[in-house]
Amino acid sequence: MRCAVKYCGGCNPRFDRRQLALRLEAALGMPFESLRAGEHYDVLYVICGCTARCADVSAYRADRIVLLDGPELPPLA
Repeated sequence: MRCAVKYCGGCNPRFDRRQLALRLEAALGMPFESLRAGEHYDVLYVICGCTARCADVSAYRADRIVLLDGPELPPLA
């Protein structure tokens, strides 16, 4: 399975987006691939610092895009 992560602009300094990505990688049991425009991913995790969810994902293709705007891990099924 090909998974990658995209981060928002980081307007909320109190939310550690990288820490969530590390926890998510550990829960999945595999590291994220480097995100590249034009590549296709099974899942693209978009980690946002707030509910505005401003991260632009228009240059990326994925079967499933999961938007995260808090420290909770998403369902992995």
